[in-house]
Amino acid sequence: MKTETVIETRYPDCDRMGIVHHAVYPIWYEMARMDLFAAVGFSFEDMARLGVNPAMVDLHLQYRATASYPQKLTVTASVGFVAPKKLELLYEISDETGRVINTCRSFHIWTGPDNRSYDLAANLPEVYEKFVAASEAGLGEN
Repeated sequence: MKTETVIETRYPDCDRMGIVHHAVYPIWYEMARMDLFAAVGFSFEDMARLGVNPAMVDLHLQYRATASYPQKLTVTASVGFVAPKKLELLYEISDETGRVINTCRSFHIWTGPDNRSYDLAANLPEVYEKFVAASEAGLGEN
């Protein structure tokens, strides 16, 4: 199971050459992350209510081809590595032909209401198990 988020490029996403600016991709990955978390069963609304946050500590993008306006893209998101205090997510953006134009890996640490490291397995074991199940279900195959 992987989630797919459809993105329609906007004119203001592009530079003067009509190519999507590199700074737009992390925004698209955030949108896909929100969809992925909702599909796993721990939405951003749930996290906000509980004061839990998957703070991003690393983001690695690889630009393979350009995107432009107007274009419809698909962001595929999946769970990679899962640990009680850590989470790796994997992403891929493809165009209408299925050509991969960008890949990404984000690494997160769970933080609690005090913004300190948070052990998801100890504090919310049912949520932790959802992420483990998502990872084991093949979500990490990007």
